[in-house]
Amino acid sequence: MKKFHFFLFLVILFSSSLSAQKTTLAGINFTTETYGKQLRPGIGLVIERKLTKRSGIESGIYYRTYHTDWSTTLTNGSNPPVIFYYTIAERFVSLPILYKFYSRIVNLSAGLSFDFYMGYRQKNKSGAALVVNSYSIDPNMAIGVQVKMSKPVKLDDKLILEPELRLNPVITYERSYAGIGITAKYRLK
Repeated sequence: MKKFHFFLFLVILFSSSLSAQKTTLAGINFTTETYGKQLRPGIGLVIERKLTKRSGIESGIYYRTYHTDWSTTLTNGSNPPVIFYYTIAERFVSLPILYKFYSRIVNLSAGLSFDFYMGYRQKNKSGAALVVNSYSIDPNMAIGVQVKMSKPVKLDDKLILEPELRLNPVITYERSYAGIGITAKYRLK
């Protein structure tokens, strides 16, 4: 507990003594991520707090999907087997919590991501005879590591565009997302 109090004291001291460096940005992020051979669009809301000239914290809330292909074979006595092909689109809300390092060349972000399973949707139904009534994954929350490299482009005093490259291995599900994105940010303070 003493370590926590000391850490809290340092954070308060550090953040209050450097108030001239503090900046808060909020925005929207559009991404295209790939896993395997699939390419999926994503969207998210971003909040960023610059604490010093070189350090900050970035977080947000993102929507992403993961598609899995399935087949089911039905046999009925002497009739030939019938194969049904379908795709399940798993839906997730992802919450990254990242440390951000600012430099003149590129900004680097790294930290943890938490993916929460929000349900599914069946796609590519091969006939009305097969409908998936129940689908779930376990666990419902996954932990991953996210790293990003970005370069801000200042449009005016308040508006910034920031293209990025990202990598997000989700350890719990043994999936890796890689992609590009662009964030439109507005300086709040």
